[in-house]
Amino acid sequence: MKIHALQTGVVQVKTAFLTGSAAAGGTLPFLFQLHKDDPYVEIPIYAWLIEHPEKLILVDTGDLASLHSTWLIQTRQVVQPEQQIGAQIARLGYSVSDISCILLTHIHGDHAHGVQDFPSTPIYVSQKELNTYHSTAGKLINRMTLTLPTWFDPQPIPYLPEPVGVFEESHPLTKDGAIRVVPTPGHTLGHQSVIVRDGELSYFLAGDVNYDERGLLEQTLQGPVVSTNAQRQTLAKVLQYMRDNPTVYLPSHDPASAQRLAAGQVVPKTQMQVVIERSKQGEHTDSPLQNVQS
Repeated sequence: MKIHALQTGVVQVKTAFLTGSAAAGGTLPFLFQLHKDDPYVEIPIYAWLIEHPEKLILVDTGDLASLHSTWLIQTRQVVQPEQQIGAQIARLGYSVSDISCILLTHIHGDHAHGVQDFPSTPIYVSQKELNTYHSTAGKLINRMTLTLPTWFDPQPIPYLPEPVGVFEESHPLTKDGAIRVVPTPGHTLGHQSVIVRDGELSYFLAGDVNYDERGLLEQTLQGPVVSTNAQRQTLAKVLQYMRDNPTVYLPSHDPASAQRLAAGQVVPKTQMQVVIERSKQGEHTDSPLQNVQS
């Protein structure tokens, strides 16, 4: 089994975006802060191709070269045509028809726009994500932030009462159960992540659970968060899973994700224990993404 980190360009975001909506005091103050003259920083946009003996699974699809900015949340995508997901799949020696299914962590443009290269591939999201996408408010936001093909019709993935560590429910993407989807709400209500187990080692494809490993260790609410309570619970669960299982943590916008994947670098247990003890005492931090370049 092998996981490929496919960087579909970068997204330029305001520093306030990384501090997050929770720190801003809610969505409206967050949007106001984004439209002030804060500097931009660049973070990568990763998608993940999993080569499993049973099938090829694509987790997220990245963004498109034809899209350049999203006014509402003040982001600017910088994606070259050769960085689009279809072109990268081809360079690995596969065609888009070889992909068995696409699992979207959530329906935001930098994770979903690349679906245009896969008109015949089954696409799955969580039921809650689908509900939001089809809701009245969701349709309004979609018009301002998404450019998806008319045929885009993702299917809900049913969670089963099959625990994976601290996650009470999951859905297997392979018959051997080595690849499972788990709910990780907070960034969106229907956000989900993928856990890949290869022997004793786990790989946690985290989408936008948060934006870097340090943020996880500090239990930081980074970026826009729909539900603060759900996000805190998700961060705590992810950290607990990694304390119980040697895990390589792979959020989609961490500049160090590809390097950790290549090195098989697990989250340090000594640092995790410090954070877990602090969380038991009710301490939380809300600091911006560290170690990014403007």
